[in-house]
Amino acid sequence: MSGQLFLVDFENVPAVDLQEIGSESKVIVFTGVSQKSVSLDLVTATQRFGERLEWRRVDASGRNALDFFIACELGRVHATGNDTACFVVSNDKGFDPLIRYLNGVGLRCERLGVAMPSSRPESKDTPKPPTKPSVDPEHLKRALEVLGKSEKKSRPRKHKTLAQHIGSILQKKLSKSQVEEIIAEMLKSGKIAENGTAISYNF
Repeated sequence: MSGQLFLVDFENVPAVDLQEIGSESKVIVFTGVSQKSVSLDLVTATQRFGERLEWRRVDASGRNALDFFIACELGRVHATGNDTACFVVSNDKGFDPLIRYLNGVGLRCERLGVAMPSSRPESKDTPKPPTKPSVDPEHLKRALEVLGKSEKKSRPRKHKTLAQHIGSILQKKLSKSQVEEIIAEMLKSGKIAENGTAISYNF
């Protein structure tokens, strides 16, 4: 097999936009046992892939639980010796050392965050276009300010309640996907960490 393979760490990037991936690509979405539902927009976006998209539910939970399964899939692709270009869709920088190693031994591999350009370069030597931030900085700043002023023991401890709290902070002006993008940015910057559905704070 050749072409492009996208491996989605859905616990890390629940706001992933599959609309930006070419329908000729293959996609594997890795989900954990704690994830019980997906948005209608995401389900609609997956239909155009047909059999080229696979939902792979992993019988594990906790921080980085999906990482090992994605790493295993990358190793399997490398072992086949084909010309597939692999893209790990995750904000988890822990993948980066593995990706550097795989590129060094001949597998074309790259990690992508939530905001993805509309097309990916076939060659790693091709300049990449700049990407626009997916989160309004003022919304992110406001959410962090209010959370920072709250007593640690009173902060939301679950992903769902954090999303509801951020929506309330911003007076319900944002869509669910925009709220998830704010949470994803907090995870990416290390302001919060997520272990399964449990949230911890680093500020």
